[in-house]
Amino acid sequence: MNKILISTTNKLFLGLFFIISFISCSETNTKPEHINFNEGWKFIQEDVQAAINPDFNDTTWETVKVPHDWSIKGPFSKDNPSFSRGGWLPTGKSTYRKTFDVTANKKDSKVFVYFDGAYRNSVVYINGNKVGYRPMGYIGFEYDLTKYINFDKKNVLTVTLDNSAQPGSRWYTGTGIYRDVTLKIKQKTFIPNWSLYVTTPSISKENATVNAVFTVETEYTKGQEVVAKTSVLKDGIVVAFSEENIKLEGNSSKEIKVDLDIENPKLWSPETPDLYTVQVDILKNGTLIGQESTRTGIRDLGYDKDKGFSINGKQIKLKGVCLHHAGGPLGSAIYRRTIERQLEILREMGCNAVRTSHNPFSTEFLDICDEMGFLVMNEVFDEWEIVKKPTTIQDGKKVRIPVKYYADKFKEWADKDLTDFVLRDRNHPSVVMWSIGNEIDQMKTDEGIPIANRLIDIIHNLDDRPVTNGLIGYGWDAWPSEGAAKTSDIRGYNYIKENGLDRENEIAPNALGIVTECASAQSYYPRSTYLYGDEKKAFWDKLNYSSEEAHDWVEQRELIGFRGVQAWKDIKNRENIMGQFIWTGWDYLGEVIPYGWPARSSSFAPIDLCGFPKDGYFFYQSQWTDKPMVHIFPHWNLEGMEGKKVTVYAYTNGDTVELFQDGKSLGKKTNNLNDVEYQSWDVTYKPGALKAISYKDGKEIATKEVKTAGKAAKIEVFVRRTNLKANDKDLAYIECTILDKDGNVVPKADNLIQFSIDGEATLIGVGNGDNFSHDSFQAKERKAFNSKCLAIIKSTKTAGNIQFKASSKGLESAVVSFNSEK
Repeated sequence: MNKILISTTNKLFLGLFFIISFISCSETNTKPEHINFNEGWKFIQEDVQAAINPDFNDTTWETVKVPHDWSIKGPFSKDNPSFSRGGWLPTGKSTYRKTFDVTANKKDSKVFVYFDGAYRNSVVYINGNKVGYRPMGYIGFEYDLTKYINFDKKNVLTVTLDNSAQPGSRWYTGTGIYRDVTLKIKQKTFIPNWSLYVTTPSISKENATVNAVFTVETEYTKGQEVVAKTSVLKDGIVVAFSEENIKLEGNSSKEIKVDLDIENPKLWSPETPDLYTVQVDILKNGTLIGQESTRTGIRDLGYDKDKGFSINGKQIKLKGVCLHHAGGPLGSAIYRRTIERQLEILREMGCNAVRTSHNPFSTEFLDICDEMGFLVMNEVFDEWEIVKKPTTIQDGKKVRIPVKYYADKFKEWADKDLTDFVLRDRNHPSVVMWSIGNEIDQMKTDEGIPIANRLIDIIHNLDDRPVTNGLIGYGWDAWPSEGAAKTSDIRGYNYIKENGLDRENEIAPNALGIVTECASAQSYYPRSTYLYGDEKKAFWDKLNYSSEEAHDWVEQRELIGFRGVQAWKDIKNRENIMGQFIWTGWDYLGEVIPYGWPARSSSFAPIDLCGFPKDGYFFYQSQWTDKPMVHIFPHWNLEGMEGKKVTVYAYTNGDTVELFQDGKSLGKKTNNLNDVEYQSWDVTYKPGALKAISYKDGKEIATKEVKTAGKAAKIEVFVRRTNLKANDKDLAYIECTILDKDGNVVPKADNLIQFSIDGEATLIGVGNGDNFSHDSFQAKERKAFNSKCLAIIKSTKTAGNIQFKASSKGLESAVVSFNSEK
């Protein structure tokens, strides 16, 4: 192999060289193609085996665009076998078909299809021929279709899915081809999927080395001579370039390793998520025949038993949340904008890290984390060989119901799924550690040791980032196997308490540690729900609980999520603990504990299902951000509590906070910024106004006022951005709030709001964050829940103006205009 390496000295020359080379070799039809395969699928909510036949008539089936999740359409029913774990939504079997052509001039090409995820038990057929089966619904997979492709007539791709075994998970999963599909056309000398691997083994302010490893494979029987051109680009400009001459034997492959030097590199971090692109072009006789590219970030990750986690030499605490993969009212078929908005709201809370609990997320999710600077604990399994029997509430009592998820597939599929998981995701700079499991029963004993070692070895053979495992038991003083805990590079502590951390320091003083999961500082009541007297009784009567057990469970975290406050307090000043991931960052469908029917979504998070912050959100803002803030609660429309004492709570990142009632000071309280504190006052309720003023070093830095609101009078809307792309997939989330005539939020308002659109957009989802609502997410109206509701609109492919209107009988309407551009 002859090698030519060009330094980055003359970047202008490199840029021109690359552009001229690219133009000269891209004018032929040999360039590889990646074709978006999301549109034009035929769908039926049945298992139709006859549809495997390419001549089957599917004209009566529904035409859908993927990503597609049909479970989210409902209806909610207590009779659905998904039970409370799956949000009482329907599941079952379904069939998808797509008809397409591959032109005759591609007959010497290879044809692949890539699915980023299909839930679940997918079987893929091309022109009646089975090409693959994948039981896990979260994993990405690719199949070679070449030998079955018709280059002179139509081709039919058929996918059958089976999500009928229920409850099928501990949370809502969705059902369908719910992530992107891509058709890939390559030459017979090509770079295989996921074979391009990029690392940055040497980093300084002046210079960084980018190492690219990739495989070139040929299916020609005769030997091939090709040229591999490897480029590193920043903002479209080539900053490093290498060229290798490669000789391949017939039907062979060769691994190529390239080192490229980057001068004055821009380092990737949460504050500056600078990205580079590494691109490999394969040329034969000057013609481009193969191409693969990936993005990377140049950053130095540090893991230290005393100082915890660092990036580029700077110690940083992972202020993390656990997330599930779905997107609230849209179910599991989420869009790029859904993910962006989730992360934007979390970032404003002070969050800088996400744990993908407890399964692979979409490629798009990790792409956006790369772009926004989020740190990711990338997790793959929720169970190994033992079926989980999670606690569920039924008729007011705790019961355990086994889930039919993955345990029966683990022995056969775990190694393959884990390998593909790492190969797909290892180039993402956002990924800072891997997790091989969550609360695995076999890790309670030494039985888990050989399994953990096998899985960890797979990761270590593919990547150099450390591995953890969310171990169960710490929070209940029932310690997992010490031998099992030692298998991980970083010990993962689920629900550990201060005494557990002290114990770990004694028995494993040199161990790295992170809190993989802990309670959040949020009550179990739905957003802005404050219950006193008769209202509290009515709440529990509605649930018809026959036992006080679940009732007590909720009351343990009423208003203040004490366990979550303590969980942060336990690690804030422990430098050796890398951080924490709260359960959860965002409410999600299913896993409705501590409730049962009619609850259909969780209530653990400081953010509700629609993205509206709860009070706990502001606790984390007070602890995790520096922007001056103060928050007080409850609201001040507490009818029936006149003359009675009510506890008012405050969160702030100032050092002092003062509470006023109707202009009269109720006293100042200190806030130790080196500790974890919140403030409270016992206040005699009467309609009027509360005002909190936060101070730092004696200076006023933030205020918050809550007034007793009058009757509902108008609707206010809030949108994060009004410029949409005319691509049939860009979204706008329109948050609606009901105000009185003076602009005060009416905290208990439940008015029915109608939505209408004029222009190039469609309404695709609605919600309000009410954990107990069974109204459809696909509607043209929504009742407000505690003053708020949400509408989600999607652009069309046509550019133009869009006008959205929210209206309700007796209220002043709200209108917002959007601009949709190509």
